[in-house]
Amino acid sequence: MSPDRDALFKTVLQVVSILILIGMLSMIFHKGYADVSVIWRQHSGGDFWAALARYLFRNLAG
Repeated sequence: MSPDRDALFKTVLQVVSILILIGMLSMIFHKGYADVSVIWRQHSGGDFWAALARYLFRNLAG
């Protein structure tokens, strides 16, 4: 490969990697938003923060 093709190939791989990273982060944020929404609907008022803390501690390992 010529140096120009190498640079183009690396640039394309970087763009693809960034798009995959954006997709993964958007899935993680969407899951977090959905989970917090469910907890919010189930536990109103001051009980929400305790329920959220329990949920986070329960899911620390994955």
